[in-house]
Amino acid sequence: MLEVEPLLINRYVVTGKMRIVIRPLLQTGPHALIAASAAECANEQHAFIAMRTALYENQGTIAMADNILTSLADIAQTLDLDRTAFIQCMASERYNDALKEGYARATKSGIVARPVFEVNGQRLIGSQSFETFTHLIDGLLAASK
Repeated sequence: MLEVEPLLINRYVVTGKMRIVIRPLLQTGPHALIAASAAECANEQHAFIAMRTALYENQGTIAMADNILTSLADIAQTLDLDRTAFIQCMASERYNDALKEGYARATKSGIVARPVFEVNGQRLIGSQSFETFTHLIDGLLAASK
């Protein structure tokens, strides 16, 4: 999805035709909540997508780290984020409840694996090609005119 998402953003989000809402699923173990929180803390510094991308690119290193919080703070610093503010945000755990609630809503609605995409109420399960998305989105946009 990391290859397709920038294409969708350029074609639909930048042009105001679509918005993307990212809801993390926490089914990959205890580090999932920490990683999702890291993305939210990075968002406070307008770097959600950059952190999310870095999390995917560095997931092996993060998983093997002696201290996951230090590893995430190092990543935040490489993204030119304020390391101290990022660490304070992570320590506060202020996003944990909302992330857990979102995960509970997702599983209750039948989302138990990732990736899952919902496009105007139509659910796509699994990685999808750019062409699959454009066919669906262009069809929805044409029907709304």
